[in-house]
Amino acid sequence: MMGAAQLPSEVWVHVFGFLSTADKLSIRSCCKYFKTMVDHWSLWKEYTVFLKKLCAYTAEFWTTLRLRKISSVIVQRAHLKEWKRLALSLPNLTTIAVEGCIDVKAFEILKQFQHLKRLSIRRCGYGHELADNIVHLQQVTHFSLCDMHCAPRTEIINAISKLSHLTSLFYHEGNCPIPRQTLHIMLNRLPHLKHLSLKMGTQHGSLPDDYFNLSKTIRGFQGERQDGQQTGLTSLELLDYMDPTLPEEALKCLPSLRSLSVAYRDRDMQPSRCHLKTWLRVLPQLADLNIAKGYLVSAYAHSIPDTVTSLTLRQVMMQPKDLKALGKRVPGLLHLHFDPCNYNGGSSVGEIPRHFPQLRTFKMRYYDVPDREFSNLVQLKYLERLEILDAKEPSVRLTDLVQKLQALTNYRTQIVHSQNHKDPLACHCAHY
Repeated sequence: MMGAAQLPSEVWVHVFGFLSTADKLSIRSCCKYFKTMVDHWSLWKEYTVFLKKLCAYTAEFWTTLRLRKISSVIVQRAHLKEWKRLALSLPNLTTIAVEGCIDVKAFEILKQFQHLKRLSIRRCGYGHELADNIVHLQQVTHFSLCDMHCAPRTEIINAISKLSHLTSLFYHEGNCPIPRQTLHIMLNRLPHLKHLSLKMGTQHGSLPDDYFNLSKTIRGFQGERQDGQQTGLTSLELLDYMDPTLPEEALKCLPSLRSLSVAYRDRDMQPSRCHLKTWLRVLPQLADLNIAKGYLVSAYAHSIPDTVTSLTLRQVMMQPKDLKALGKRVPGLLHLHFDPCNYNGGSSVGEIPRHFPQLRTFKMRYYDVPDREFSNLVQLKYLERLEILDAKEPSVRLTDLVQKLQALTNYRTQIVHSQNHKDPLACHCAHY
């Protein structure tokens, strides 16, 4: 390894930045010099460590994590003693996801992480103790709660409402929506909230028209907005949704929304019941639209605002004419995640360049796409990144097609296979 040592360490760190985690760990085992380079903190900025059976980790393991400046962890089923070890070993954590906590006193340790900004708690059953302890985490800006079967809703929501610095909230709890007045009180107490994700559940009938309208809320709570002020939400996500849970006028009071995600419980529903088409007409600033399952695309395609630059369609039913309609509505689309269940079978990938000529990024599935249609992607003159979602281990045929496409585009397009980089705060509900 004498030749390797002749190159500046900055060069090796830059080169290793292009490697996968598995490749980096393989290189790390070659020699002490490469081990030092691979452990450079800049190579692990976005990395999340999954911690299970913390009692089995050695002092060297914790030292390595500190060298890499690991700031994000997922902790599964840890006991109080293990939590104390974590707080001692990695006191500067900024992101913690707690899964299946089996020791109620562990929640008390959370306040020892003074730099904690992002917290996710899922599949834990201690409602009272959780509420008592999260109120002390005033520095948290991103909070996610999912699948807390034993948690009293009123206590949990009251505790969340006291996290006044929250900018992002994922509340995926229970089988029915938060009652209107309870939601209003919570939103009024969270003046900095920008992103809200709700699991709607099995609501029967429709919620009030003013479900998101704070102007009619009974006031008098400390820290609330002044009269006349509306929520500043710019991003809304509705999971496990079915019409008519929210009425057609529900989003009329959210004109500042720039991102809307709707994950329906089922697909191929009656187009006449589609409220999404009405919602889209009152969102003049919408830039990001994410739809999973639900209605035929034709039910809402003509209502999509021309301000949309990023579009995700997953497990939706489409007819050939729908792609043309979408192209007319958003011809300047820059980012497309295209993973439909085609109504009549076959592939529509070959038509993408004609309808969306400005694309910069494109996510697609390779399965059932003819070679000729795949090669048509060369017509996307501005494409910077192509992600193939179903080819973690590409076949010889796909590898050959990718090489040809890269050559035809003069290697300006980065072609990658699904990276599966999951946000550590994302719960299973969000994997629709």
